[in-house]
Amino acid sequence: MSWLRISLTAFAISAALPVHAQTVTITTAGGDYGNAMKEAMWGPAAKELGYDVREETLSDGLAALKMQVTSGAVTTDVIHLGSPEGAQAAAQSLLEPLDYKIIDPKSVPDGAKSDYCYPFDSYGTVMSWNTRTFGENPPKTWAEFWDVAKFPGRRALRANAQDSIEIALLSDGVAPADVYAVLSTPEGLERAIKRLEAIKPDVAVWWTSGAQSAQLLKDGEADLVVTWNGRAETVKKDGGAADYTFKGSVIGTDCLGVPKGAPNKEAAMKLIAAMTQPARVAKLTDFIAYGPVNPAGYEGGLIPEDRLKTLATAPENAGTSVFSNSEWWVKNGEAAQQAFDEMMAR
Repeated sequence: MSWLRISLTAFAISAALPVHAQTVTITTAGGDYGNAMKEAMWGPAAKELGYDVREETLSDGLAALKMQVTSGAVTTDVIHLGSPEGAQAAAQSLLEPLDYKIIDPKSVPDGAKSDYCYPFDSYGTVMSWNTRTFGENPPKTWAEFWDVAKFPGRRALRANAQDSIEIALLSDGVAPADVYAVLSTPEGLERAIKRLEAIKPDVAVWWTSGAQSAQLLKDGEADLVVTWNGRAETVKKDGGAADYTFKGSVIGTDCLGVPKGAPNKEAAMKLIAAMTQPARVAKLTDFIAYGPVNPAGYEGGLIPEDRLKTLATAPENAGTSVFSNSEWWVKNGEAAQQAFDEMMAR
């Protein structure tokens, strides 16, 4: 057999072999939110890039991230975090710097930009309720949420200090604009923890994932549920006996980071860049009511007018809200969580 025939035969064999796609692992919170991200964002992005994306779901992304990085056994390439968690992770050297040669540095406002965790959507931590229980007269403020005599019923709160301490101070009469000023005083955190301890006997469930909070609301297992507006809106839209209010909501952003030592760092950066294109973050609102951080996501009619009212950062919704302060959480997050955990253990 001539060398030419051998070469052609080898080429034919190699051409027939399957080409292995780049594999990237993404960790999300799962549930409706995770499904929405897949349908609107990373699913189309993976197809565009030719990636095989595998999804893992975890209820506490920061704890999982810390465990993976500190153990030297990093299995995920992209991780979905709340921006305060992302800031804490960056401060603890748990994330790779974002590669803004791959990711568009102009795609988020200057005030929201992060060097380590890319903010892609905004949400509100809101008060939601079972409409069969309260009819047309639900609690209207966090102070009324705490009023178990006037509004009896099973309550469900998040088993985490984040957002919980903010709403605890709102329930105690602190104005939205003053929440972090109060929390920055020596007695501020203690005041918030005492408010949570006061309502603790009436909390039927301390939930640990957004999917769980939505299920509690959907199944009527709790009459009042602190949850994220997208979760509440999904239950309501699906015909559940549920409603919610943006009054006194805590507005935060979610972000995408690359764990320190991720096995596919460059591919992860490319996936983040592709999945956060304006049309894709706008498309996310087709599935869950979390609005884009990228201003271009609101342009060109990408989001229908009637849907804007379900987004936490819409002008008519944000007036009484507290904007989550990532800097405060970086400095005080560990102490706040420790105080919260001690309260839970008592």
